[in-house]
Amino acid sequence: MLSQRLRSRRKELKLTQEKLAEMVNTKKTTISNYETGYSTPNNEMLSDLADVLKTTSDFLLGRTDDPAPGVSETATEKTKQDPAKEGSAFFGGADKYTEEELAIADAAARAAVEAYRLGKKKREEK
Repeated sequence: MLSQRLRSRRKELKLTQEKLAEMVNTKKTTISNYETGYSTPNNEMLSDLADVLKTTSDFLLGRTDDPAPGVSETATEKTKQDPAKEGSAFFGGADKYTEEELAIADAAARAAVEAYRLGKKKREEK
């Protein structure tokens, strides 16, 4: 289930295995191994893949058939037509970027927020 959903979601977003690998900080062969079922991602990688592929780990694992729970089909269609409606701000407007560039920006923003939260949590524990 994971291998099929990972491949189909990647293709829906028009990402190559190379680009997806770059976005989750791994190698193309690792993505290929996931998509062929030769290996499976650990929990952290599964979470990263779900974020980059704009879905949930539950969808990738086959626990739900809804790739974007909580988002109506109409809303999903609107964001496909206008990525700026996803709630993200871009210099010069989102229409000046490719889908691939928007996905990279989204992944980078998510990674930055996660790193901030982790740092904040560590500081609070001291």
